[in-house]
Amino acid sequence: MESFDSTEDQYRFAALHYETLIGDKAGRESVRVNNQYRIESCSETVGTERLITICNILELSNHYKHYK
Repeated sequence: MESFDSTEDQYRFAALHYETLIGDKAGRESVRVNNQYRIESCSETVGTERLITICNILELSNHYKHYK
C-alpha cells in the first residue's frame, strides 16, 4: 500500500476490495484482510498535496456477523 500514488489506486487491486465507507463510518476507507475481516482506516489530504500514509487501524471488525 505504500507504493500507491492515491487512495483510488487501491481500486486496481480487486483482492483488496477497497471502498470508502458511508453512513456512521463516513470518512473512513476499508480493505479486505481475508474473506471474513476488513481493516478500517483514515487518510487525509494536506494542503493541495495528496498524501498517502499508513494510517492507524481503527477497527478490525467482522462486519458479516451483523447480518447473520
